[in-house]
Amino acid sequence: MSTKIHNGYRLAEGTNVFAFIRRVRAALDPVRDRVDGALLARLFTNAVDSCWLRGETVPPRLAFTAFNKWEDEQKKLADTARMKDPNRFEMCLGEDPETGRILVRLYTERTAMRDAFEAMGEVEPYSYWNNYDAPAALTEDQWEERRSAWERVMPDYAPPAETMLTFVLRTDANPGTLMLCSMDGGAEDPVLGRIPDRAESIVRTRYLHQLVTVNGIDVIPAFRHVGSERIGTMLAGLAAMIVDPHLWEITRELLLEGDPARTADPGALVSLQAACESLYEAEKATLPVPAGA
Repeated sequence: MSTKIHNGYRLAEGTNVFAFIRRVRAALDPVRDRVDGALLARLFTNAVDSCWLRGETVPPRLAFTAFNKWEDEQKKLADTARMKDPNRFEMCLGEDPETGRILVRLYTERTAMRDAFEAMGEVEPYSYWNNYDAPAALTEDQWEERRSAWERVMPDYAPPAETMLTFVLRTDANPGTLMLCSMDGGAEDPVLGRIPDRAESIVRTRYLHQLVTVNGIDVIPAFRHVGSERIGTMLAGLAAMIVDPHLWEITRELLLEGDPARTADPGALVSLQAACESLYEAEKATLPVPAGA
């Protein structure tokens, strides 16, 4: 049977599991705040810029509205969905009954969180697989030792839920991410300090809308077209000329209090639409014929 434990670690001899978990939380909570801040920055930016594109004002408490909408969407996803809990940090910990050493399986998609975990002094990589060659740095005896240790912790490689204890850094009930929505971190705020570049994203979105929704181009060829270097350069030029000078600055006040008096410059929206239409007309000979055309 193929065995693949690519997320395996071993803790230093004599490590107390509960004391270790407390150290993990102290080390990883600030990292989780940073990756959550980047996620919220994208959510809030998209919400503000959607108002801008629709010619609408920014309503009060838009930050919380955007976050609540994202949470509702998360609840609808299957646990196995790729976008489910994108910033999760979860460990399964099991004791080797022969040596007393603690083995860990780590589940996270974020490099920053994995790096912070691996930087902890009591953690060493301890993965094992048998579907291809062992690492050159390990001897056959060392590799066999790992196989035996994992077999003892997970007999017959039973699932971790049946053989190990689980620690989750933040469950759905944890208020940490919600608290970031208040954006009261000052100059070092995890959210406001991570607002992404916006103008090019807006132009790409509007041009994709022109391709797929208006003209019926299939989604995959449309994304490939927009992602090409040549088209990307054109869109960057449109973003700098038409969109960037008119975008609203995203501030704590805008996201929490809204702005009932301001909408996007209608002239900028008309120019953006005309530019997307013109670019499509210039490029349509290079695009696949829409289905059913």
